[in-house]
Amino acid sequence: MKRRDFFSSVATAALAPSVSCSVSETPAKGPVDVGSSRQLFLDDLWFDKQENVRLAFHTPTPREIVIRAKDHPWEPIAHGLHYSCVLKDGDRFRMWYRVDVGKDARALTCHAESQDGVHWEKPDLGIVEWKGSKKNNLVFPAGGVEGINASIILDPNGSGDERYKMITRPSGRILGFASGDGLHWKPVAGNPLIDNPPVDSHNILLWDDEKKRYVIYLRGIDRSRPGDFKGGIRAIRRAESEDFLHWSTPELVVSADDQDPEDLNLYTNATVKYERAQRAYLMFPMVLYTRRHYEKAPGPQTTSTVPGLSPTFAGLSDTQFASSRDGIHWDRRRKPFLGPGRDERSWCDRNPIMGVGVLQTAPDELSMYYSDFLRYPDSHFRRATLRTDGFVSVEGPYAGWGEFTTPPLIFSGNQLKLNYRTSGGGTILVELQQQDGRPIPGFSLDDCPPIFGDKIDAAVHWKERTEVGSLADRPVRLRIRLRDAQLFAFRFAA
Repeated sequence: MKRRDFFSSVATAALAPSVSCSVSETPAKGPVDVGSSRQLFLDDLWFDKQENVRLAFHTPTPREIVIRAKDHPWEPIAHGLHYSCVLKDGDRFRMWYRVDVGKDARALTCHAESQDGVHWEKPDLGIVEWKGSKKNNLVFPAGGVEGINASIILDPNGSGDERYKMITRPSGRILGFASGDGLHWKPVAGNPLIDNPPVDSHNILLWDDEKKRYVIYLRGIDRSRPGDFKGGIRAIRRAESEDFLHWSTPELVVSADDQDPEDLNLYTNATVKYERAQRAYLMFPMVLYTRRHYEKAPGPQTTSTVPGLSPTFAGLSDTQFASSRDGIHWDRRRKPFLGPGRDERSWCDRNPIMGVGVLQTAPDELSMYYSDFLRYPDSHFRRATLRTDGFVSVEGPYAGWGEFTTPPLIFSGNQLKLNYRTSGGGTILVELQQQDGRPIPGFSLDDCPPIFGDKIDAAVHWKERTEVGSLADRPVRLRIRLRDAQLFAFRFAA
């Protein structure tokens, strides 16, 4: 797939798997306006010159189980818990998720809440009647809401009964809904929003605050590669809208290529616009290897001999990681962001599935939620954590120094702040340069005391300077030297 420049002044390259960067230099680029927004090191966007540094990819740590199946009578699991969507509204964390119940695997949507993102409750909502009672946490089907696999956002453009927006999928279509509380929904006038199959699996809705567009990432077919899914392989499409009612024709944006196994399908996408940083679109696709079958997993499309276990299908899965600077052109990390792990119950198809949402649950912690043990009676959601902003870092070597210089930047604010981690003997040094590469007096490497430790948002100081506001609104470069250190993000704080 051809890449295009998403800024007129800066070109990007694919994120290589922890590839060391040798000495290199690219032609000078025009100034990049970073304002006071946080910037992540997802790719080599910030490398104009580089020597002995590498981009290091980081994976999350699995934590506690947060929601279990079969806690209540309306959860006689057929397939399990999956396709979750998590967001924070005020001081509440909220999750919507799918549960398949009964012998016919009827799909229902449930709701859970948390004050801290760790301990979750299933409230009695009184919305959907189940076996003669509305004392449950079921949200729909009720009140004219059709479809399954909900994806929900808090709409910054909405108020009152329009605060929340949701999409679901009935057969072959994507429908839109609005709500004031995230529980009681009404269809929008433009339904169906998209009538362009396939739309199976979990289609994801987000608001792009930089493009000022609603965006849906949905299932697609790549027929340029042979496969057993409708004449090709599963891939990911994208559509956008200015008003949530009228949508562009979906276009393919992510698919497998010749670097991937022939049977790799991109099954889900779990795309988010990372709220803490500028130009940071993140995707956590579950990939399905359709021709693989784990020896101890049930056979493909056969009834299991394990009591309570539903039929399963051929295939194995991982969750991968991809990033983008514009939401259209994606760099996909090939190694697992999240794998099945040691428990053999995860080594069947469609495990694990990353849900939608990257939420800050502590100053130094991001939480994500994924479903595991699909099709087993003890299906559940588990939390996984990652360092705040900690998806990719620039890493300096243990022996000697590495360094990079950014393209010219134009910023606003009066302090330069870094998210970094060093070893006990590691060091970071920072220099501010003029556009032509000359050190700015008072802000040279020699003026910078050694920076070391482990900080999420720490200000850089020079010997006689603590503020950089005098340099705002004019082109400057950052020159950063690292030894046994990792740098995750920077910003010029207002």
